[in-house]
This record gives sequence, C-alpha cells and structure tokens, in this order.
Amino acid sequence: MNFNNLLDLYSLGDKTVLFKHVESNELLPFANSIERFRVEIQNRYENDDHLVEVLNLLKKVFFKLASSLLPYNKVINKDTENQILSKFIQIKKSYPELFAKVVIQIAKTFKEVLESTNNSLYDYLCNYINSRAEAGLKVAIVTKRAITIEERFLIIDGLKSFLKESFFTENSFRKDIETFDEVVFVGNPAYFGEYVKNTFKGKTVAFISYDIFTNSISPNKIFEDIDKKGVYSTIFDNVSFGEPIQKKSNITLEQAELLNTAVSKFLAEQKNTLEVNSQDAVEASIVYLENDRFLFAPKDSKIRVFSPNEKSNFIKQLNFKDIEEDDFIVIRNDRDTRLIAEVADHDVLKKNAEKYRLLQNEWKDKLRFNVKKKGIRKVSEILINKYNINTASMASLRSWCNEDSICPTELPKILKALKYDEEIIKETYNTMKIIQLAHRKAGRIISDKLMSELSNDILKELQEKGYYTFMSKEFNGASFNIERIVSIDRSRHLIAPYNLMKPINID
Repeated sequence: MNFNNLLDLYSLGDKTVLFKHVESNELLPFANSIERFRVEIQNRYENDDHLVEVLNLLKKVFFKLASSLLPYNKVINKDTENQILSKFIQIKKSYPELFAKVVIQIAKTFKEVLESTNNSLYDYLCNYINSRAEAGLKVAIVTKRAITIEERFLIIDGLKSFLKESFFTENSFRKDIETFDEVVFVGNPAYFGEYVKNTFKGKTVAFISYDIFTNSISPNKIFEDIDKKGVYSTIFDNVSFGEPIQKKSNITLEQAELLNTAVSKFLAEQKNTLEVNSQDAVEASIVYLENDRFLFAPKDSKIRVFSPNEKSNFIKQLNFKDIEEDDFIVIRNDRDTRLIAEVADHDVLKKNAEKYRLLQNEWKDKLRFNVKKKGIRKVSEILINKYNINTASMASLRSWCNEDSICPTELPKILKALKYDEEIIKETYNTMKIIQLAHRKAGRIISDKLMSELSNDILKELQEKGYYTFMSKEFNGASFNIERIVSIDRSRHLIAPYNLMKPINID
C-alpha cells in the first residue's frame, strides 16, 4: 500500500461536488411511457404476471440504454428487439385496450430511440471533461458496471489527448487509494453505493446523469435535534456542493430490483427442475458479482482466490465460509470440480485412477438408487434411526450423492447400510481417503500452475471491468474467469450441480 496516496486523500484541500444533468430527448419519452404502463398494470390489471414480465423486460432495456455510452442504435441487440416486438404483438391480441391506450406509445418511443445515432450522455461526458482540460490533468471516470472496450475507445477518442484518464468500476474505485484532479461518476449518487456520497477522491467530483433521475446528495442527519443541517461527510472538511437537480419525469423505475427479480426467477425455475431429482441438488449460497451477475457457491466448497498484493502466494484456496466481499475468485468456465478430478487422476493417482474411481462411483450409485427408490427423507430417517448415522441429514445425503463429496466422516457406517461386507468397506474407505488427499494435492497443483500464468499486469483490466478472462496453456486452453465479489447472501438454496460456480447474467 502506498501511504503517500493515503495521506493525499486527506490533504486534497477544498473539494467541490457538482451535479450535472443530461437532457434526454430520446430516453425521457420512452421512460415516461414505461411508467404509464407500470401504473396501468398495477391499477387495472392487478399486476398480471404476464404483463409484469413484459414490464421487467422493458425496464431492463431502458436501464441498458440509460447506462450505455454507445450510440443508442448500437446498444440493443436484434434478439432483444425481436423479443420486445413479440411481447407487443401478444399484448395486442390479449389486451387490445391496454395496447391502444399505452403500448402503442411505448413502441413509438422505443423505435425513436433505436433509430437515434447519437448518445447524449456520451456527448455531455466528453464535453464536460474537455471543458476542465489542462495538460496532465488526472481524471477518474467511474461507472457502475464495466464499460466495454468499444465505449472505452469512444471516450478516449472524444477526450483531449493530453489528459490522463483512468477507468474504474464503482467497486474498484472504492478499493483504490489514488487521488485525482477530477472524478466523474457516470450516474447519480443514488445509482452508486453510500461510499460515493461521503468519500471524495478528487478536487472536483461530478455526478453526471440523465434528467430522468434526481441528481443530489442528502446530508446525513446523525444528531437531528442538535444539527438541523446534517453532515455530508464525517471524513472531510471544506466540501462545497453544487445545486442539487430534481428529475424531470415522474418515473419510479429502480434498477436494483431487476437483479433481485432475476435471482428470484432463477430460483423458482430451479425449484421446478429439482422436483424430479432433488437428491442431485446441492446446498449453495448466492454470490453477487460485478456487472449485475451472480453465481451459486456450494456451502462446503473450496474457492480459489486471486490476491494481487500477496506477491509469493497470490492464488490460494479458501473455504467458502472464509470468502469475503471484494475478494477476486478464480473459476473455470466449465465445472471446477471436474478440473480438480482431472488433475488428481492425471498427476496424483495416475495408473490407479480408473480402479479408484470405479469404487467411488459404485457406492455413490447404490446410495443414489436408494434415494431415488425410497425418497431422500425416508433414507435419511433409516440411516439415522436404524444405522445410527448421526450426520445423515437430507442436506448431507444430497452432498454424498453428488461428485463433490468423496469421503464422508461416517462412510464405513454408510457402506454397512448399503450391505457391503467388512473387507470391501475397509478397502473402499481407505481408497476414498486416498482420493480425498489426491484432490487436495490437485488443488495446490492448479493454484501453482495458474500462478505461473498470471501476473499483476491484469490489475488494470480488473480495475476497469471487475473481471478478467484468460485461456490457460497449462490446462489445454481451458478458460478461467477472475471475478470480483460484490456481496454474499449466505442463506441456503438447493441448486442443480450443473448451475454451481457459473456466473449468471440478469439478461
């Protein structure tokens, strides 16, 4: 850590926070028509599920347009455009009155946005920064989600060449201790987290947002009776604020709910899928990643972490319970468990691999057969009450049935319940301990090999995008992602094994 940078943070002198509004001649009519649709289905259609689904799709498209810096006609892909068109046609057939009253207007305003070759937010951003430009001026451009390579080139192309610009996602900016002459947030304070409202890393901090949204910061009234005005920051003095700006529309669209809706929808679909094969399910928690994505991590899993500040050990394995917000996790873009098994077989077990795996599959297949035949609850009760296997809860049974669990603590008792004789029990138990040890060694081998392929050079891309994708030469071109964890919901959900450790986009 550079302590000079840390000291700079507290010695920037006077700071100014500005609120800038971008006129949205294309987006404002589209936003207002979506809001009328929302009010109509709430008041007259009792939140009909089909119409709510259409509303969520429209919101998603609106926020994609509102957060992009590309020309509007390049933001929405043809598939999404066709999907919306298809929804409009369905509404015309099923809800003709609603279609005539509201949906025609949405279609018209949407068409106008899609035909527009400009982007007001991009134009304003470049004009604002250029108006402040001096040789060597250090500018931080902070976005909620990662900007695309295309957006990055557009911005660099639109700015004066002598500026020193850096790009950050909100989370990477929070972690960075560098200070700047100008900090520009692309969005209003409410769009970002609390951090942006009280920690100012630039002499001038500007929030640039569409006039669809209110752009202001409200003071924190900690001791309301004593201090009527409240405080903006408990860290800095000498912060002056520009005039807050109220929104021009009456919309109540919230982006945060889109992610929650996507997660809830995914969990509902998962529940329906698992009703048939619930013994295959794995207990997992939701890990939220950068850029409105999430994944499910098994509660007993080992997670690989990239720690760029630990020079000699920057890739290591941690138990899921020890993973924290802002950690960078390394995941294979195919199931990681399979990779560990492959390395364990190839590099550790070698010629014994096939024989040992047969023994592993044999007892698991017998257990799965019993669970499928009698039901997971019944098998759990039998193992606990008849065979005194205290660990045989339904959650444990699910774990034992899937490939992640190799050698449960009470495996000899489980094998006895599955009618194995003493000699086979001993052989199987000892073999499972060997496989378990081989998996641990494989985990270390993978970490070491990945460490030899990665360096701190990737930090800049992680800072800008919140994730990094690379192809591994050591593992025959296998693709890996390094992902920043934004938050963790540690409540448990039953998830199919093929949906574990796989980043899911809200789209």
